[in-house]
Amino acid sequence: SYSIASPFLYRHIQKIHHRFIAPTAMACVYAHPFEFACGNIFPIYLGCMMTNAHPYTCYEIWFPLAMIGTCRGHCGYKIRIFEWIGFGGCSVDPHDAHHAYSMYNYGGLALLDRMFGTYFDGRERSVPC
Repeated sequence: SYSIASPFLYRHIQKIHHRFIAPTAMACVYAHPFEFACGNIFPIYLGCMMTNAHPYTCYEIWFPLAMIGTCRGHCGYKIRIFEWIGFGGCSVDPHDAHHAYSMYNYGGLALLDRMFGTYFDGRERSVPC
C-alpha cells in the first residue's frame, strides 16, 4: 500500500477514506478524488482492458461483482458463506481491523497480508501500532 511507503500520501489521501473506523457499505467509495480514480475505478477497468473482455462481460458481470465485493468488505457484517467456501480472509472482520488500525489487512483475500506479516485477525489483545 502506498500509505506504508509514504506517510504524506496516507495523511493527505488515504486517511480521508479511513475516517470511517467502523466502515459501512457507503464508505467504500468515500475517498479522496485521486484515490477514487486510481484505487477504485482504474483497477476495475484494468482487468477488462488487459483481457480484452467483451463489454457485456464487463458491464453485466465484472463491474457489479467488483462493487458487491467492495460493499461487502465495508458492510460491517460477517458473511459466513465466505468462510464455508474457504475464503476466511473474505469475512468483514479483517477489513474492519484494517480500518481500526490502518497498518494491517490491506488485501481482500488476506493472502499477501499473510505472506508479508501484515495480517491481523482481530483476536489478539494488544495490537502494535
